[in-house]
Amino acid sequence: MRPPRLRFLPSLPLRWHLTLLVVGTLLPVVGFAAAIVLRLSQHERDGVSAHLMHSAQMLATAVELETGATIKTLQVLAGSERLERDDLAGFYLEAQRAARTQPSWMALFLISPEGQKLIDTTKPWSTPLSTVNEPESLRRTVETRQPTVGDLALGRDGKRWAFPIRVPILRQGAVKYVLTAVITPSALATVVNRQLPAEIWTRTVLDRHGVIVARTRDPDQYIGMPGPPSVLARMRAATEEVFKDTMIEGKAGYIAFSRVPSAGWTAAVVVPAKVVEGPMRRSILAVASAGLLLLFVSGAGAFMLSRRLTRSIASAASAADALAHGSRLHVEPAAVREMERLSQALERSGDLLDRRERERDEHLRHAEVARAEAEAANRVKDEFLAMLGHELRNPLAPIVTALDLLGRRGLIHTREFHILERQTQHLVRLVDDLLDVSRIERSKVDLEREPVELSAVVTRAVEMARPLVDRFRHRLELDVPRRGLVVHGDPMRLAQVVANLLTNAAKYTAPAGHIRVHAERQGDEVMLSVADNGRGMPPELLARVFDLFVQGPRALDRKEGGLGVGLTLVRSLVTMHGGRVEAHSEGPGRGSTFIVKLPLMAASAKPVQAAPALPDPRPSARPLRLLVVDDNLDAAELLAELLAADGHEVTTATDGTEALAVLERSVPDVMLLDIGLPGMDGYEVAARVREQLGAGAPAFVAVSGYGQASDTARSRAAGFHAHLIKPVKPGELLAALDSLGRREPQGMARSA
Repeated sequence: MRPPRLRFLPSLPLRWHLTLLVVGTLLPVVGFAAAIVLRLSQHERDGVSAHLMHSAQMLATAVELETGATIKTLQVLAGSERLERDDLAGFYLEAQRAARTQPSWMALFLISPEGQKLIDTTKPWSTPLSTVNEPESLRRTVETRQPTVGDLALGRDGKRWAFPIRVPILRQGAVKYVLTAVITPSALATVVNRQLPAEIWTRTVLDRHGVIVARTRDPDQYIGMPGPPSVLARMRAATEEVFKDTMIEGKAGYIAFSRVPSAGWTAAVVVPAKVVEGPMRRSILAVASAGLLLLFVSGAGAFMLSRRLTRSIASAASAADALAHGSRLHVEPAAVREMERLSQALERSGDLLDRRERERDEHLRHAEVARAEAEAANRVKDEFLAMLGHELRNPLAPIVTALDLLGRRGLIHTREFHILERQTQHLVRLVDDLLDVSRIERSKVDLEREPVELSAVVTRAVEMARPLVDRFRHRLELDVPRRGLVVHGDPMRLAQVVANLLTNAAKYTAPAGHIRVHAERQGDEVMLSVADNGRGMPPELLARVFDLFVQGPRALDRKEGGLGVGLTLVRSLVTMHGGRVEAHSEGPGRGSTFIVKLPLMAASAKPVQAAPALPDPRPSARPLRLLVVDDNLDAAELLAELLAADGHEVTTATDGTEALAVLERSVPDVMLLDIGLPGMDGYEVAARVREQLGAGAPAFVAVSGYGQASDTARSRAAGFHAHLIKPVKPGELLAALDSLGRREPQGMARSA
């Protein structure tokens, strides 16, 4: 049965589709007309903005001229001979006459640089005078020694607004006096009112602090008030601009302002937004109304003409529905030629449908069989890899032990010994990789997470890969911070990731190459890269380099070794840690770079130090009686010889029955048990020994090729003191025995 088709729009009759077609055709025309109207309206608005800016500039010029005239008058008065002779009494009379000629002047002051009034034309001579009411402009005048226009301030009587215009009087380069005219806002009222006759435009003059000094509309209400904060912010950021904002009355408007250069004041012209935008809205409404009317008329016509088509399509739809249900087709003659052809096609489709259904069912059956076979083959492959790795550990164990014994006998410096040691280590690594791949694919790997510094992980990985790097004489560069890159992960598995990347770089880089390890923090992640200048990779290999058993081109001698599982392990382990890994290369011969990204742990977490290296082999705290039980005779005898060389008394057995017989003669301190014994496995042997000896039973150490987390947990639950995985490193084994040898011999029997 076919799945239902997704519909993004509801199903509609044909007549509605034709109507929508007509509407869709007309909509661009209406939209184009609307765009033309909007363009014209924008042009008109730009013209109004330009006119507003010109008016603001003209108003700023008028204010500049008005204040400039007052400054010139004060400068002429400042040149008085009486003032030159410091005849303040005589200058007082002269200042009074000058003040009477200026109707907009409230007063004329002569002030000392310190702000003390010396002359006030509104008060009789010899009257004690106060300090200035607006000291900021006086300070600017003294500092700049230039005429200054002050800000609007309320008089001491609290009733009248005024602003000062100050002119400095210099003597020998220093300010001797400051001559000040106190001007009423009415002096600027005539300036703002004569600029434009339009009543809908409001002209305003604001001082340096944004306080309204003069205004054409309701001046008595707004003089002394600050402008809107948003408007003042834009006025501080520019010298002139046109923008739309809220006016002081709370309505939207277009505002143009221009700075008065000498005074630092601002001249603004405001027009309500409805005056500018009203024509545009009316034009858009007219276009929209005409468009809607046109759409309605065209849609109605299409709706009426669609009835003939609807009947033919309905007949074809009924035939198609019958075809879908396997019923007999019955198609009415169609009035439309294309619909007639559709009816004929439906009849032919009915004949083909049955045949296609039968073929599909047959393909599905084949696909199910193929899928089942693939799943079975995959399970067999996983089980084979796991068993292969386990079985390879058993012959590796006596080889590793034999190499250690050869080293103890002084044969470590022979060429043959180094060849055996190097090739054995390579084989152990291959077996470990095979087992790890099998465990990961079967979800059998458990991470032992803890906070760990990335530098500790890299240090351990370098120790693991150092023999191969030194063998090829590569230069290894480390650029990893010692602190600050903490991740929450399994230190051993993360070290395995970095070691695999280093090993891969060493194998695919020509001798005496360069390998660089770099780490840094990137946001909430830790980035670690391993780059080399080796062979590089073509694009087709980059796309699948992390797939299982995929390798780059190899020579016939395969001196690089490997099974193509190392990078697969890298990707799987990084993914299990919540990270990701990428491979980059510019092509063959251009080197490769592998980048690992892991989640960064919170800085408050306390990182765990890197795991300490295994202790060097040394005599245990005391000689122990040991019983080695292993069905591999070579492994048992070589391990016994190694332990005897360390001072222990060693007995061997090849199965559980022989081990129980040995216990009847002498009870050891420690039993080294292979888990996979024939007949009676290691767990059963340990249980029988405890049942037989009770509290006098020896300590148990598992030496086995089974090394999964579940195996370790099972041996711990069975009472084993340690679980060592074949091939066991001699140092690791001797360290475990050393630890047991230092324990109190509680319950350890010394004889049968």
